[in-house]
Amino acid sequence: MELRHLKYFVAVAEELNFSRAAERVYLSQPALSQQIRKLEEELGVKLLYRTRRRVELTEAGRVLLEGSRAALVQIEQTARATRAAGGVGGSYLRVGFPEYANHTLVADILQEFRKRYPDVELEEHEMFLLQQTPRQVSGLRGGALDVGFLLLPVDDEALTLERVLGIELVAALPEGHPLAAREEVLMRELAGERLILFPRRFHPNSYDYIVECCRESGFNPDVVQRNEPQLYSGATTYRMVSSGVGIGIVAVPVVSSTSRPVGVVFRPLREPTPMLNLAAAWRRGDTSPNLQGFLEVVREFVHQSSNGAPANTGSGHQNRTPA
Repeated sequence: MELRHLKYFVAVAEELNFSRAAERVYLSQPALSQQIRKLEEELGVKLLYRTRRRVELTEAGRVLLEGSRAALVQIEQTARATRAAGGVGGSYLRVGFPEYANHTLVADILQEFRKRYPDVELEEHEMFLLQQTPRQVSGLRGGALDVGFLLLPVDDEALTLERVLGIELVAALPEGHPLAAREEVLMRELAGERLILFPRRFHPNSYDYIVECCRESGFNPDVVQRNEPQLYSGATTYRMVSSGVGIGIVAVPVVSSTSRPVGVVFRPLREPTPMLNLAAAWRRGDTSPNLQGFLEVVREFVHQSSNGAPANTGSGHQNRTPA
């Protein structure tokens, strides 16, 4: 059993999908399947249940996943300590964040850290791929990232999390829609409308939270699903909205990052104000100076934001947390 086998297995166990896991470890799907079979033969146990539609961990697979994660973190930490002791590459910090965070105070945090600590090599890992939250969790646990910005909730005892900002969701409406004439839209006024949402598999907690906001407002949403995570990109949603397919639910940073689409207007949502929470996450017990310096910058900006938040952070509304 080699180190690469553990990395391959962790990718499959976390993705529960051989195609996505193969993309993650830069192998073809047949080659990855072959490596996993070799690992099972080496250990003499079945690690995964495979069908055409799904992949599940066996009890033995769950044991190996827990041990593999711990081993990979230990190896990475040992390698870093060795490099630092030898005076080679000891001063760096690897930060993961979703693409839309470029349009929030996260971008200011990164810029300030570079100014304050010019001798620290800051590696920015911008996440464009689907399921960026579990990918960041995996990177943190496996030692590929030192700190990440990801959507709450995250239930992982290996990580420490601190809320950084709220990301407000707004309604994207066709220009001629009756609600477009309003300054803000109440959630209950979306009853009977078709809502354009990302498929649940991209971020189940965020999807369930939006649906729950609708239900608390007295209706079950009529959802039109897209084939991409609409929270992270707006162009397809705007085309659907302008052509009358439905009303989009869009994150404010996404609106800020794109040019104003023709035929679409944006209105704040109220009662309740739907809000997703972005948090900083790092390995529990990591006391490295670079990480602590970075967290100091994060906390300063969060404090400043709470005393006068920029409009695109949505930090002024903290009453809602995705369940």
